Amino acid sequence: MTTVLVATLRFLRQNALRIGVVLGTFALVAALIFVQQVREAFAEQDFHAARAQVLAAQSHAREVGLDAAEYSDLQRQELTTASAAPPPASAPFNQDRIAFFTRAASQEAQIKDQLENRVQKLVSETRDAAQASVTQLSGAMQNAKQIGVDEQLLVEFDGLPSKAQIEVDVATTVHAYRAVSAELKAPVSKLALIIADQQATNKLIAQYVDQAAAADHGDPAVARTGANAALAQVQADIQTARIFSMDVSVVDLHVQKLAAKLTTVTTTADLEQVNGGLQVQDKVLQDAMTRTLPEKAITISLSEQVIRAYEHGQQVFWSYTTTGRPGLETDPGSFKVYWKVSPWTMHSPWPKGSPYWYPDSKVQMVMWFNGGDGIHDASWRSRYGPGTNGPHYDPTGEDTGTHGCVNVPYKNMVWLWNWTPTGTPVIVY
Repeated sequence: MTTVLVATLRFLRQNALRIGVVLGTFALVAALIFVQQVREAFAEQDFHAARAQVLAAQSHAREVGLDAAEYSDLQRQELTTASAAPPPASAPFNQDRIAFFTRAASQEAQIKDQLENRVQKLVSETRDAAQASVTQLSGAMQNAKQIGVDEQLLVEFDGLPSKAQIEVDVATTVHAYRAVSAELKAPVSKLALIIADQQATNKLIAQYVDQAAAADHGDPAVARTGANAALAQVQADIQTARIFSMDVSVVDLHVQKLAAKLTTVTTTADLEQVNGGLQVQDKVLQDAMTRTLPEKAITISLSEQVIRAYEHGQQVFWSYTTTGRPGLETDPGSFKVYWKVSPWTMHSPWPKGSPYWYPDSKVQMVMWFNGGDGIHDASWRSRYGPGTNGPHYDPTGEDTGTHGCVNVPYKNMVWLWNWTPTGTPVIVY
């Protein structure tokens, strides 16, 4: 036993340095493993904390009153980040996993900052818009009284500016400010029509009658043709105003009376009076549209498959288009262009094998207006217009509608892209 002990001690003494190196190496490796495990744990913890902050910011955005379309792009970015799988590895060879969680945490933080900034901006914008509506209504009422509008026509507006101002003063959310703007939209539009009607009535009827007389030279047939043309024009403008949710009841009532009169009068003088009255009503309507409608706006008719551009309610552009196919129809509603980007590669959110899957498709320009729905060119499509949002014959391109986007021929899309600023209202109906 003593001999074995002596031999062991001699071996340890002779190999002490080597044994120390081995033990030190094991200790160093163990320490490195521990450090890498701790680093990975902290990185993963930071990622989950950052994601929790994004989810909280999304919840706050909903509480404040943002529409889903106003932050769904950031929501999709967050879901993409959160659903990514970290590379498989174990400490100490887990540096890629640590980098993955660190990068994901940074992405989540960026998304949170973008969302918070967007919320703050929308709160400010909707507050300013609500206050502007109150100011506009107050000023319009004063103007109406000054130009001699019948007091009975103003009774329904009494007290409304004061009530709306109180609502603006106590509001704190996008939802509340938008509620004030929505509440005042119809009264402001209607009052604008009343004012415009009075102004036009005061100044223009005689002028238009004289113009009609100069054009028809006393011929009743020519006079009737002119009156019918005036009727068609004002009816078209009424339809446009209704697309923008304007209250056109005042003008429409006058037009209906004049239209009924047009079917009964026969003399040239009476036809000229009707013509003059219709032109006055159209001028009234166009003036009101100029004051109350957006400087620029886009409408998309799902039934016509037509996209139109308006400046203060006056059409300046139109094009055939193609909207969503059956099952992926383009949503109707009121939106706005929240992001323009050029070029862009469309990536299918559906997996390969799905009937909705499509390969990566590059477009030259896209204007996003409703979450993942955008207005863009489509090099893979050669036909647009009525029927192209469903199965149809296209000899060189796509033979059905889109996945929810709005396709526009390239040359027309170039015009629309150059004309449209971010924030432009988009009405799909």
